[in-house]
Amino acid sequence: MSKGKKRLQYFSIIMQIVFQAVLLFPWMNLGTWKCNVPWYLIKMLGSGNGLGYVKSSLKPLGALEGLDSQATGITMMLFLVEMTLVLLIQLLGLVNLFFTLKNRHKLMPDVIALIDGCMISYLGADGAVFTDPVSQVYPFVLVVLLVINLIAAKALDSWEEQKEMQEEVKAKEKAYKEEKERRLGFHGKYPEGFYRVMWKNFKRSKKDFIVYAGMNLLPASLIFAGVGMAQMLAPFNKEGNILTGHGITAILLEFLIVTLIASLMLMIASLLSYFRKRMRNYSIFTSMGMRKSTLYTLLGAEIVAGIVNMLVGGGCIGGVILFILRRIFLSRYSMDVQPTKVTAFSYLIASLILIGISVIGLMIIRDFFLYRELRKIQFGDVEKEKMPEKRLTLWLAAGIILTLIAFWQFGMRTKAEGIKVILLLFAGIYLVEKFGFALFLKVRKNKRNYYEKLMPYNTFYYRFKSTFRYAYVISIIPVLVLFVFGKGMISAKIAEKPETLFPYDFMCMATEEDEPFWNQLQEKYDIKLQEYPMIRVTNVDNSEKMDDIRTVIMPQGQHIGISESTYKKLSEAVGKKAKDLNLSADGKDVYIIYQQAKSVKAHPLDYLNSRTKPYLHIGQPLESYWYLDREKIYPKRLVKGEKIDVLTGAFRQGSEENLVVFSDEYFTNVQDDWKKYNWITGDPVQKEEAVEGVGIHHWPTRLVLLNVKDADYDVVEKELQTFRKAHEEDERFDQDVLSCYSKRTSIDQMKSERFMTTVVDIFIMGAFLLGSILVIYLKYESEMKEKKHRNQFLTCIGMRTKERIRVIRTETRIFFLGPLVILLVTVPLLTVEIWKMRQYTGADCGKYAKYLLLLTGIYLVVQGIGVKVIEWYTIRKVEGKHERNLKGK
Repeated sequence: MSKGKKRLQYFSIIMQIVFQAVLLFPWMNLGTWKCNVPWYLIKMLGSGNGLGYVKSSLKPLGALEGLDSQATGITMMLFLVEMTLVLLIQLLGLVNLFFTLKNRHKLMPDVIALIDGCMISYLGADGAVFTDPVSQVYPFVLVVLLVINLIAAKALDSWEEQKEMQEEVKAKEKAYKEEKERRLGFHGKYPEGFYRVMWKNFKRSKKDFIVYAGMNLLPASLIFAGVGMAQMLAPFNKEGNILTGHGITAILLEFLIVTLIASLMLMIASLLSYFRKRMRNYSIFTSMGMRKSTLYTLLGAEIVAGIVNMLVGGGCIGGVILFILRRIFLSRYSMDVQPTKVTAFSYLIASLILIGISVIGLMIIRDFFLYRELRKIQFGDVEKEKMPEKRLTLWLAAGIILTLIAFWQFGMRTKAEGIKVILLLFAGIYLVEKFGFALFLKVRKNKRNYYEKLMPYNTFYYRFKSTFRYAYVISIIPVLVLFVFGKGMISAKIAEKPETLFPYDFMCMATEEDEPFWNQLQEKYDIKLQEYPMIRVTNVDNSEKMDDIRTVIMPQGQHIGISESTYKKLSEAVGKKAKDLNLSADGKDVYIIYQQAKSVKAHPLDYLNSRTKPYLHIGQPLESYWYLDREKIYPKRLVKGEKIDVLTGAFRQGSEENLVVFSDEYFTNVQDDWKKYNWITGDPVQKEEAVEGVGIHHWPTRLVLLNVKDADYDVVEKELQTFRKAHEEDERFDQDVLSCYSKRTSIDQMKSERFMTTVVDIFIMGAFLLGSILVIYLKYESEMKEKKHRNQFLTCIGMRTKERIRVIRTETRIFFLGPLVILLVTVPLLTVEIWKMRQYTGADCGKYAKYLLLLTGIYLVVQGIGVKVIEWYTIRKVEGKHERNLKGK
């Protein structure tokens, strides 16, 4: 038996013994006694009353308390399934131990055991049954051990083969080093002339360094400007919730995530291109005996110089951008609060972010470049890239279906214009482009003019993978520029003025007990006060983030429930006419009014269920309920109709405080439900338990709308702080939902958010557009030597200059035509779906289309000029008649 097999056998035996010890540990704390799974199952089978025994054993833990028969049965079945899975892991361990002792270790039982462990953690029956920490944490510890076991076993299983390969490589390297040492050995210090040669070599490649450093300035400037804007507009970020995408912080977070990903990709591309060029220069010095440590030191010095240049240059450019943005903001918006000055702290944070991105990029390049590409670059190894040849039509059809599904799903309000659907669309485009491109090239082989057109298409056959990668990345950029980020900027431009979205100066949610406060306020100041009955309406899930539906989901959305009569009065108060809704008396159907501007994306009222049947609870958010009873506490309501309008004020931009209209009969029946149900669990309460602040809480039942004189605005706002303090309990569920809202604060917030959105989207669109051209340039620059050699070959076989130039133009054309086709197919369809979901009028669509056409024109002009310049540059480099081209340099 080899040493590698012995290591695997010893490790597996030890791990299986550890597993058996862990599995036999009495981890199940059943209150009166502790046991393990085999012992529990033996006692259950011995009792002769399986489910009855389970129920009696779980009863002391309180896990089944308060559950109906259906919920009790489900909990017991989950518990039994978990016990069975744990037993299966134990049996698999024994099977694997048997095979290991026979020197026939199998990885499949380890894989199945890990899947079982993940299922145990997902089911979470231990968390629903046990209360002690050991019993709850046990399944996760088990999964960790299973992961360690599988990874280590897999590594040891391939250890011997890898070791043999490593030893073979090391032997070759050792022989090479010995021969190199014998011929070119050098153990002393480098002479002064060596450093002069290195410096001159670097100066000769200064153009490459300038390109590398210049490309890094783009992401650096964006990150410096983004972090600086966060500090500059911090005084206006008084409200907002990152989870719901509301507020300046949420906008900045989205900007930083996109910028970090794009920056990382651009830095990796520029570093890789620079390394490849420099290694061609350094390869001759390593062949002449330069130590490898010296090579890495020189490369490291160049990288550090690039990072320093990036930080200094990016900081300077970012500072200029922030100065200009500050001036624009002050000239366009007159506000009481002024943007703050950007301090050194923001520059420090941005610098740390950029250094972190650079380190990550270097780590990725180290893994995927130094160990795999180094020898290819040094010795000029060129390999043909394999084209996909099988099931092309099937994969193409799958891509088309995936794209159509993405278009269909994006038009659903429940998807909330989410990025997940866009990623699904990009996956469909990937399949369509890759296999459609491969099918096109395959069909060309059967045409008569295949050999006639072979040279223009040869690079696509020979360099399929790399050409497709670049073409795909470039082709999805117009979707990102003109739609994903363009729609935010365009919708902000066509949206209503913030002042028109707030018919009242203040909107407050009060109770009957606040009546003296309002009377006192009216006596002091000249106030126009309107008061309407309301109820709190809460939906289950109010964010797009992934949630475990078996738990209480936070944040829950809080909205204003009103009667149909109140809806008509509110409409009349702002000069609008309301139609008859004819809602049912049992409250099963509702009418929703999303109070938001045209710049806000479409979204459902509740993210957990469908747009037409949201889960809605009468009352404030509940903090503790059993998820199997969710539909009892949050019954489904049928949305009979919905519209985007503003009746009380767009204080939460449609994420909260929307109007949910019920019939008058149902509204009267539920208006006093705060007295009947526990405010933590939603369970009915007895009369003796109905104590304010203990079993029940008086949620808001009065919608108060105030208009005041400009001279009294500040003092009234200060007075309302007393009201907010009295209603602190209503605000603790969600920092985004207040008991009283201010028009001026909301307008300032909205203006700053729109400004931030516009600037951020312009930054991102500009970065993607410039980045696409830079990526094409890097591709062509890295392949320039190969193109020159090909051009010399074509010249030698007699191809005319005009035909050689046509070859280059055919290769370059794809980087303009590919994105153009994707743009014409996707952007119009997605834009029309946006118009429908946001209920834009014909005038709104016209304004939107005008800005979209302007952006499209800018994109096509910039992209076209960029591609044409790269084409002209490539032709000049490979067709030039000067000496360096003839030498292939």
